[in-house]
Amino acid sequence: MDAGLFAKANQLVKTCDAAYLGVIDESGFPSVSTVTPLKTETIFEAYFATGMVANKTKRLLKDKRAGVCYRAEYNNITLVGEAQILTDQETKSRFWSGWLIDHFPGGETDPNYCIVKFTAKRASLWIDNESAEFFIDELLTVQSRCGLLCRWCEYKESCGCGGCIETNGHPFHGECPVAKCCQDKGYTHCGECGKLPGECADPDCKRVDANGFYQCGGCRHTSCDKLYPYSYKDPDHGDNPPGARIAICKAWAERNG
Repeated sequence: MDAGLFAKANQLVKTCDAAYLGVIDESGFPSVSTVTPLKTETIFEAYFATGMVANKTKRLLKDKRAGVCYRAEYNNITLVGEAQILTDQETKSRFWSGWLIDHFPGGETDPNYCIVKFTAKRASLWIDNESAEFFIDELLTVQSRCGLLCRWCEYKESCGCGGCIETNGHPFHGECPVAKCCQDKGYTHCGECGKLPGECADPDCKRVDANGFYQCGGCRHTSCDKLYPYSYKDPDHGDNPPGARIAICKAWAERNG
């Protein structure tokens, strides 16, 4: 499991036009229905529109345990967690889409219209013939300065690597310039830095590649010249897809405020 698999999973849930939502029915058995994702960005959360009179809504109000599955060709994401029913108007308006009028004639204020918010707690991934199972809290635990997922890194045991945090920026291959930069600025990880690639103040550093990931022009006024080449350009130890560990850093920053 590395940052690349996380990035691929996020890209999959963003582009899937259908998902499968499983809830617990009145007899304690799983009940699965097809749902349309609304503005999904990561595997951490998902939102779906449904009706207050729908069976899934009634069941979730009694038992919030739920599961969501996404599938695209041979790739699969299964998430287990909890769901809640949101009925406040701000949320309903934020997720309203024109096609929903066929189901809710009253529009975004239709009293039958509501939103299911799903929060993942555990994930099982099979993407590009690579698998991983983990708890979301494990993924969101800060493990490195740059967004590398040290918990699952192959070098941890094979090279006796203690990780950049534990070794104060000196993993098995010697001093890491990215870790040193982060530590010199007093940050726990690069996600705390306002000059993280993709957040550069220089508009020339905000080009977006075909996969929707930010690229940086190597601006010397930002930390991009350290983390960017490592994440985007290193053919042996860089990210696949490029910029994957940047997404991890952003998730850590959001989680830890």
